[in-house]
Amino acid sequence: MSRRRADREDPRERLGREAFIATFVTANRFDADSERACRIEELSHGRYSILWVLCRSDDPAGVPMRQLADGLLHRRSDVSRLVDQLHTLGLVTRQPSPEDRRVSLVTPTPQGRKAFEDLTARIKELHRRHWSPLQNHELEQLIHLLNKALWRDEFGTFRELPAAELPESPASDRR
Repeated sequence: MSRRRADREDPRERLGREAFIATFVTANRFDADSERACRIEELSHGRYSILWVLCRSDDPAGVPMRQLADGLLHRRSDVSRLVDQLHTLGLVTRQPSPEDRRVSLVTPTPQGRKAFEDLTARIKELHRRHWSPLQNHELEQLIHLLNKALWRDEFGTFRELPAAELPESPASDRR
């Protein structure tokens, strides 16, 4: 009986399920690898992504707390907690903005920059290992297909985003 049901399964539904499982398992494995790398520096992926934004910022005065909530990796409610944790670890400082005392500016400390640089080297090595089976054109195709699945409009229609609008991952090597 189960053989007949399997034979009658809609091919699109089977492919969708297989794509979901492969994406889910891959994301979980890569996330677990990243979290293990982060723990070496006593960080979490969330703390690392905050350091990513801070250490890549060109503003020596610091980054306003509200800009750390990017809507993709962090909600505003999470940012304060993550910055507090990084501050307790001595990896960031917080100071009121000279222009608007209601705004807190966050900057990495030298220890925070070193932790970021050390962890970034580990993350890059993970990426090399994770993606070594794929050729560059396969990675480009994978990125395109995942963005296509992710960036549909509310009607289910794919809206191609210009590269400048695509979110930059803290774990990517775009810059």
